[in-house]
Amino acid sequence: MLTKTERCSLFRERLGGAMLTRQLNRTSLGELARVDRSTISALLNEHLVRLPSGHVVADVAQALGVSTDWLLGLTNSERSTGEILKESLEVAQTSPGHADEHIERWLRESAGAKIRGAPTSLPEFMKTQAVLELEFTSYAGKTPQQASAHQEERLRLNRTVGMDYEIAMPMQTLQGLTNRSGLWAALSVGQVQDQLVQMADLCEELYPSTRLHLFDSATHYSAPIVVFGQRRAVIYIGSAYFVFNTREHVEALTRHFDQLVRDACVLSHEVGHWLRDMARSVQL
Repeated sequence: MLTKTERCSLFRERLGGAMLTRQLNRTSLGELARVDRSTISALLNEHLVRLPSGHVVADVAQALGVSTDWLLGLTNSERSTGEILKESLEVAQTSPGHADEHIERWLRESAGAKIRGAPTSLPEFMKTQAVLELEFTSYAGKTPQQASAHQEERLRLNRTVGMDYEIAMPMQTLQGLTNRSGLWAALSVGQVQDQLVQMADLCEELYPSTRLHLFDSATHYSAPIVVFGQRRAVIYIGSAYFVFNTREHVEALTRHFDQLVRDACVLSHEVGHWLRDMARSVQL
């Protein structure tokens, strides 16, 4: 806790430093803040142990483009709470046919960083054409052709040298596919087997740079998320992505994902064999 004298000293130091950074003298700052030049001089007077009124602090802070809390020594960040909040959370809207462009851009921006993802369904870059047709023929947001183009781009990115991509998904999703239940009921036995074998092939081809783990949804749950290194974490809600940029949010979602991997029932080095067994078990 600062004493009154220490707070006044810090206020003067930060006020003078901000003026110097923005190349403002007492007259120009007074004009921007709409206060007298003498008021600015008094604020900088080292012999005056008194803080200005709240409205003067607010006007000066606004003129300097800093937060009042920073001027008063209540925070070490010059930015306002609103600016910090805006930086920490973005909303990236999706539009028909373009939802995947956000992900592709964030993947390119995160080149060299570890990517962690818990998908909504099957991993996009592992889907067969039959599954894309099933999922997107009646979907308003994307055509099967657009989905196929995005799938090819995602697969190309996953084959890029230096890619480090870890995926965690419920094994029940794949069990439902094997049993042709729910959405998958429209697929033939051969189409289900093709999908499982394609996933197995890609898991083995891309390992260890791309790793798929299966967890038990009876004991664990995850919303659709992607964590792009230490820079960005994203939650998908369908019509938009909630994008978190602060270290605390990214670390929280990273811990959540890492727990899914630690408690996985089928680990990445086993998943190819597990998928081939599932393909052989598909029933008419």
